[in-house]
Amino acid sequence: MIRWFTIFCCGALLVASLGLPGCDDTRLFAVTTHVDLFFPEGTLQVDSFDQKASAKIDILWVVDNSGTMWEEQDNLASNFQSFISIIEASSVDYQIGVISTDMDKPEHSGKLLGSPKIITSGPNAATQFAANVKVGTDGAGNERGLEAAFKALSEPLISGDNSGFLRDGAALAVIFVSDEDDKSYGMVSFYQRTFEQMKGVGNENRVVSGAIVGDQPDGCSNPNTGSAEPGTRYHMLVQNVGGSIGSICDGDFSATLNQLGLTVAGLDRRFTLSDESPEEDTIGVKVDGKDVAKDYQEGWQFENGSIFFNGSYVPPPGSTIEVSYLHPERSFTLSQIPAHDPANPGQDIDVRVYSPTASDCDSSQDCPSGQMCSAEARKCGGQPISYNLATGWVLENTTSAGEEQYIVAFEGDYYPEGGSTVQVKYACKGGCK
Repeated sequence: MIRWFTIFCCGALLVASLGLPGCDDTRLFAVTTHVDLFFPEGTLQVDSFDQKASAKIDILWVVDNSGTMWEEQDNLASNFQSFISIIEASSVDYQIGVISTDMDKPEHSGKLLGSPKIITSGPNAATQFAANVKVGTDGAGNERGLEAAFKALSEPLISGDNSGFLRDGAALAVIFVSDEDDKSYGMVSFYQRTFEQMKGVGNENRVVSGAIVGDQPDGCSNPNTGSAEPGTRYHMLVQNVGGSIGSICDGDFSATLNQLGLTVAGLDRRFTLSDESPEEDTIGVKVDGKDVAKDYQEGWQFENGSIFFNGSYVPPPGSTIEVSYLHPERSFTLSQIPAHDPANPGQDIDVRVYSPTASDCDSSQDCPSGQMCSAEARKCGGQPISYNLATGWVLENTTSAGEEQYIVAFEGDYYPEGGSTVQVKYACKGGCK
């Protein structure tokens, strides 16, 4: 809603001829001030998102079997439920294989380890992984994780010892766990291209990677698990292919495995709104028509223009997420052409915003102590808003139907709340109509 008020403040000076030189006429000088009032309510916006549907994926774990890795293997085994529960909740058809980083022993060298060698979905998956991931600690000290993964997924192993692991139509995830950097022959880019091409040209996005390795750039240490050198080559691969990275020095892998589970399952947690600056307290979220609470652990949060499910709840595969919110009104077209200095409109145009809770008034006696009553808005108080692109307003000029128009626009972080009153006071160029 918009109401316009024009106030004429006329000061007249009548000069009669008194026989003084130059004083032989009569002149009238008038000053006109105009006030526009706006009542922004905003418009309801509903953004709809589709969660990714369930799929199938083959997951290869490459675990360091050198002499310093027994604590990390235990950590991985005991916290694996965090990984598997996310995948199972997403209804992904998965299978898991485990190899070591040892390329010296013939019984390792890219061959799937444990029994069963290929773990499939079911109630025993976590127990089987806990056993298979104990790949030993007497392996070669020159860990070659990238080369081991390459061998495991290539001929002759993929049709021999590892037969049945790679399935047609399945995505591929390769996850590395090591407290030292990769020492494989060849450049990281070679392994990246090889892994991506395993799903066929044009299907590169069906390959993801992950790593639980030493932090960049200096490695890490933990009094309980020891130290680790930076896993530079593993970091490079994951960053180039896409995926998640965790620290091998964490005392508890559950959070890292949870994130890796999300990466492998391919489920989205973050949904970016079409208006990244909504009225936050008006946001409502539904998944398949059911309300989801705003909750850090079991619901959603608003972060940097997005709805983020950062706790235990993730919208299930194939679900529909609807986010409704008030799209704030940010632009207000003035009814007159303001007289202003183009270099600094703020010195000629006064913008004030009265909050939705501001008291109504007829005079300042109706207002709380220290507040004035606006004769035009008939509201108490009022916050003066500065001329500022980031935190206030700007003046925009446009032409509509051949007529020049001026707009007070809030383009930065600040905007008037729904239910507030916006008062714009200014002098009119050439006089108000």
